[in-house]
Amino acid sequence: MNKITKVICAASLAFALLLGSTASTFSVTYPCTGYSTGANVNLRNGPSTDYYSYGTIHYGDALKVIGEENGWYKVVYPLCDDGFAFISGDYVSMTAPAPRNTVNISYGATYNTSAGQRVVQIAEQFLGLPYVYGGSTPAGFDCSGFTSYVFKQLGYSLYRSSYQQINNGVPVSKSELQPGDLLLFKKSGASRIHHVGIYVGDGMMIHSPQTGDVIKYASIVSGYYNNCYYAARRIVQ
Repeated sequence: MNKITKVICAASLAFALLLGSTASTFSVTYPCTGYSTGANVNLRNGPSTDYYSYGTIHYGDALKVIGEENGWYKVVYPLCDDGFAFISGDYVSMTAPAPRNTVNISYGATYNTSAGQRVVQIAEQFLGLPYVYGGSTPAGFDCSGFTSYVFKQLGYSLYRSSYQQINNGVPVSKSELQPGDLLLFKKSGASRIHHVGIYVGDGMMIHSPQTGDVIKYASIVSGYYNNCYYAARRIVQ
């Protein structure tokens, strides 16, 4: 094989590889679901680290990806002014990553006021976010997705379903509630819990109510949630 032939062959191979890479790059159809592959990954208001961070997501969190720009994915994020944010493509996979080993949390009755207030502060960041059935990320939450996500930010693992979350933490009476306590609700005659929220103090909770509504405050000492109040659990120590 002469020198010219070798050059042509090398160029052809390079072009073929480029076509293969391009086809792979544009094989993603938007919108689609992506997953965070890093811990505390920033969601920014533009496609580079020069832009402001709206907050972080965690390993395995799902995202609705609606586009790509300069190696950054554009994702739905209702907390942002424009309803979307950007995350580096280095930390996104289109297939769910393998679950990491989790540390067993030792729950106890010792209450730390600052930790409870921190739970409330994290929860309040999502006020106004629309309810999403089955949602468990800042792209949208259902009731138990919201509570489990908030406590996860402080290292506490809750069961995913509302009726299972009564098995987390330790019981606390309604008269002894403190900010950050998990609240559980059950309709009269129902066989299991149907709703959960987080106590913020002064007879109020923050929760993700139902389809068509948003994360907001509600009273637990009058009206519907007073009538179906069932139990509370103290999660933070």
